[in-house]
Parts: sequence; structure tokens; C-alpha cells
Amino acid sequence: MRGMNKNGIKVKQSSTILKVTTLFVVAFLFAPFSSASNDKSDSVNNSEASHKLYFALPDKHAFPQQEAKTEFDCSDKIYSVIELTNFKHGRHAITIVWTDPSGTDRERTEYPFSVFEKETRLWGWLELSRARGAGMLQWLNPAAGLEEFIGPWVATIYIDGKKLESGSFEVLC
Repeated sequence: MRGMNKNGIKVKQSSTILKVTTLFVVAFLFAPFSSASNDKSDSVNNSEASHKLYFALPDKHAFPQQEAKTEFDCSDKIYSVIELTNFKHGRHAITIVWTDPSGTDRERTEYPFSVFEKETRLWGWLELSRARGAGMLQWLNPAAGLEEFIGPWVATIYIDGKKLESGSFEVLC
């Protein structure tokens, strides 16, 4: 791609694509934005609010599928999906804590999001990486370098610092 600098001289420009390998959370709103309050006092304990937590694989566009799964392969990108209904409008913060089979909190992400409509879908993903040098052994043993990740995992969802729900899934190789 070509452009011009401040002196009018043609320069070559390039773009960079960053690859996220651990966890990223995205807020997807089902309808256009509207004005909303920032009062979070009853966001989690609102009696009209409901939520659904499930785990899924990505679709062909790298969005989480609607089909819930509980077992994943070591090479899978594992989505934790939380669907909120009638949640308090305004700004919030989500935290997802991924706990590995040994009970260690392996990943943690805090991410702001806003609710403007009746339904909001949020997700984060976990992508496991082999230990350095283990890739050469994977043709002998597909689990090489991933042994510590095999077993039951727990994802705990917090919104505005309050625990909303925990769910579990299993990594098999």
C-alpha cells in the first residue's frame, strides 16, 4: 500500500494483523444502540434478568457456534459464551477466569461491555499452546506438551465484580 508523508514524498505503508492466542472477549448486541443508564447496582441480582452459560467451538467465521459442547480436543479453540436477557442497561465489566485441571487460574480477562437491548451475547475463548519444543513430538503423541491441560476445566464468569456462574468442560487429547 502506498501513501504520502507530511513532505509529499511517496512512502510504502504496511498493515499489521495481530493474532490473539489466549483469550479475548467480544460483546455482540442484537440491535442498534440507544441511550442507557450507568447504574450497575442491580445488574447481577435483578430478578427479571436471566443468563445462559455454555461452551462452544468456532464457526467458519470464528464466532462461537450456538451448539453447546462439554468435551474439546487439545487443538480446539474453546469459547465460553454468556447470553444475558433483561440485564440492566448501561456499562458493565465482565471477568472470565479459566481454571485448569490442577486448580490453577490459568487465564483471566477483564473487559468492559455495554447493554442497550433486551439480549446481549458475550464470549471469550481459550486456545491452548504446547510447551516449547513439544511440537516436534506431536506426530508420536498428539498430547505432547499439553499434558497439563488434559482434564476438567472451569470457567467462572463475574459481572461487575459479582460471580454470575461457573461452568465446566473437559479437554481430551
